[in-house]
Amino acid sequence: MEQNNEIIHIHPHDLPLHCAGAQTEKWNGHPRVFLPIQSNSQIECPYCGTMYQLDGEAKGHH
Repeated sequence: MEQNNEIIHIHPHDLPLHCAGAQTEKWNGHPRVFLPIQSNSQIECPYCGTMYQLDGEAKGHH
């Protein structure tokens, strides 16, 4: 899959975070992967390389 260089900003109300392939159609996407993001940090999806940035505190979420 092609790597996405864009960072997707998420907020605490978007948790739990999961990725199913931001740039793919349903028929050729990867499985839904839950990503254990920490407060005010970034995480990369191991399947497609999409980067996520959590802007805020991850209270009660992994």
